[in-house]
Amino acid sequence: MKKEVIIGKKITRGDVIKVFMVVNMYAFIMLWVMYAMVFPSIDLSFNTKIICSIILLLTIWILIVPMISATQRLEMSDESIRYYQTNGKWHQFKEILHIFVNKEAEPNFCLPLDKIKSVTLSYKTTLGGFGLKAYILVFSFLLQDNNVVTFIPFNISGGGNNNHLYFDLLEYLQEKGIEIVDCYDLKDKLKLSHQEILDYILQIEVKK
Repeated sequence: MKKEVIIGKKITRGDVIKVFMVVNMYAFIMLWVMYAMVFPSIDLSFNTKIICSIILLLTIWILIVPMISATQRLEMSDESIRYYQTNGKWHQFKEILHIFVNKEAEPNFCLPLDKIKSVTLSYKTTLGGFGLKAYILVFSFLLQDNNVVTFIPFNISGGGNNNHLYFDLLEYLQEKGIEIVDCYDLKDKLKLSHQEILDYILQIEVKK
């Protein structure tokens, strides 16, 4: 039986079209406000008004539309683990074009399961809101060539309800004979809520 775990949403061409329509709707509302309320109170030539309108539309498209592809996705199949994330406005804009023409995205990393020697589950300290100390989980994949690929699970450090999917992923890897190094007994805690995981890590820190 084939196993598949997908964490995060794969953006489709339909999603792009829907968001683009909503963005355009708000853009034209802003244009209407400009022509009905702003421009009448300012002495501008017709050409200047057109230029201002074009600049407004381009600014909205450049700033908002690329955000559609600013998502994260982790996929595991019987063959590999693949992670997708697009950073930077230019790369996000290119990804939107790729999605629109149904071109498959290139993963940030692709780890064949038969190349993974072990997975270490741990945590590290980071800064949370208002500069307060916080903790994030860390997956470290040790490959057969002794290279290490580090991955910070999303929807845990940032909340969300996909924690159990990471548990399923680790369970399957263990079934495939891949060693799970879990010094802090964090794997079973992945079935808990975000806050419960953080509370557990705080207990570990107190005992140190």
